[in-house]
Amino acid sequence: MARKQSTFDRKANEFARVTFLDKDGKPKSAVWLYAFMLAILFAVLYVAVYFAAGFLLGRVWPEGSVWAIVLQYLLTAAVGGGLCLLSCLIFKGPRRCFVYYAYIWLAILLLMVIPTSLLMCDWAGGAGWLDFWQFCVILFFPSILAVLAGGIPSWILWHRELQKQHEAQEQAKSRPSYYNS
Repeated sequence: MARKQSTFDRKANEFARVTFLDKDGKPKSAVWLYAFMLAILFAVLYVAVYFAAGFLLGRVWPEGSVWAIVLQYLLTAAVGGGLCLLSCLIFKGPRRCFVYYAYIWLAILLLMVIPTSLLMCDWAGGAGWLDFWQFCVILFFPSILAVLAGGIPSWILWHRELQKQHEAQEQAKSRPSYYNS
């Protein structure tokens, strides 16, 4: 006898079905699926860099000043974005879109976390705004900075790749073709 699915399992299955699968259960687009997995990898990498930067800066500034927090955000965005953008060296040609689409997924996941964090705040106990501010400091601010620091350069790289493809197509059209005669 099949076990009844929880609400979370049902919602996760619906999300996966609508996002990745068509009505027959086949993948809609492998690019979006690969980009989603790459986004999860990028998120894990950003979290690791965030904790490593916090650990190293905690040794320098044990009292945890505002400048240490800002420097931690900047280090996370710069180092994490640099490591993630190294994947542009791995993906050549049209596959370079994976990195750009992964940053789109990171932005979507960040937008999905905001309502979830609002539900996790203790509004009834009177500490809702304090809880939300802690989410902003720990999660939202470094995530927004990381998405911008990696997403903008990946968009520029992808846009250049599209321009190269367009120029190559234009050159191919202007060449004489012996097959058309």
